[in-house]
Amino acid sequence: MILIFTFAIFAIGCTKAEEVPQAVKNLEKFKFITIEHPDILAPIFELTDDKKNKFTSNDLKGRVYIVQGFAPGCSSCAREIAALNKVHNQFKEKGLEIISLDIVSEDIKGALDTKERFNGGDWRWAIDSDNVAVKFGMSTLESTFIVDKEGIIRYKDESLSDSEILSQEIVKLI
Repeated sequence: MILIFTFAIFAIGCTKAEEVPQAVKNLEKFKFITIEHPDILAPIFELTDDKKNKFTSNDLKGRVYIVQGFAPGCSSCAREIAALNKVHNQFKEKGLEIISLDIVSEDIKGALDTKERFNGGDWRWAIDSDNVAVKFGMSTLESTFIVDKEGIIRYKDESLSDSEILSQEIVKLI
């Protein structure tokens, strides 16, 4: 079941490099349609990051954090990482946490390769060893969630994230 879910997310959310320009143009039209404010409790999870630090959703309480899924080599994910870099640079001093979640790899090598290849920031990179994508209900690789200091999901988008929109949402929560 998880393998089917992972394949479906990869097939839907990741496009070939030559398709990206038109795909991005099409997604721009739906930028605001895919934004939700669920206001529901974030699921409980436990992960290990790229520095071998175990952390849980409870460890993140008191901090605003972003969970964003990706798959190694996904060209649309490169655009997501660029948006996260802008947001990270703007809010890291205010305690924003970011979790880039590799939903397909069996080990951290895929996440580290993606981080290096697309100039990912110095935030938490992890593989989805606890079915976090399923728990959050990610339906595309572009799924992005912002969780507030109390552990409530305050923002969700299912398309390419816009760093300005993410920043506007984070300002409300920090």
